[in-house]
Amino acid sequence: MSLCKKVFLLFLLTSGRNCEEPHCSKYDFEEKVLEKMVRMEFKMENMKSEVELCVKRVESIKMEVSDQMKTNEQELEKGLEASMKEVSGVTAEVKTKLNEFKGLTDTVTLTVAFKARLNAIVSVENSQVIVFPTVLFNEADAYNLGTGKFTAPVNGLYMFSLAFCVYPQKILIVGIMIEGTRYTTSLFRGDDSYGCSSADTVAIVTAGQKIWVEVLPGGNTGTIINQDAYRWNTFSGALINTM
Repeated sequence: MSLCKKVFLLFLLTSGRNCEEPHCSKYDFEEKVLEKMVRMEFKMENMKSEVELCVKRVESIKMEVSDQMKTNEQELEKGLEASMKEVSGVTAEVKTKLNEFKGLTDTVTLTVAFKARLNAIVSVENSQVIVFPTVLFNEADAYNLGTGKFTAPVNGLYMFSLAFCVYPQKILIVGIMIEGTRYTTSLFRGDDSYGCSSADTVAIVTAGQKIWVEVLPGGNTGTIINQDAYRWNTFSGALINTM
């Protein structure tokens, strides 16, 4: 190749390198990365602000809930205290009413009374329980007309009465017995006119104890009691006061 041709080719190459052509900046990638980082940082700041707001809101709600719980607890305590006072007042009122009722029941006298008589002439023997089969009244149903015994329904002071008509010149000795123990003794003597006589006594009796009339030794036995339409032989009793 001639020298001229070589110089021409070199010129062409050199001219091509020196011509201005559009090309990318060497900082383009870094700029884009930096831009993205700035955007991410901005978003992070926004997220951080939002999180802080949420935390503050949660703390606020927590305080509100705590205050509300304290308020509810105080109201509950006040309500419970008021309820306890009310219950205490009701209890005191109930106790007062019960005491009034007890006082009322204590003033009410229980009616306990009976009276029974013989309905025929009977023959008597020593230690015999005299049964009065005809009951005139029996309040509280404490007298047993089958056994002739009275059972005290309550503790109290009682009065008992006897009336016997005995044939002339005959003697009847009887005792009022309380659970087998002689409490009192009465002697009935018949006069010439077939007269009758009575006796009475008072006794402190415990609920459940039995009282009856029993023939005692020392008098006559057999048919000595006179009984007819005008002569009644009776056994009666009544509660005077509870104890």
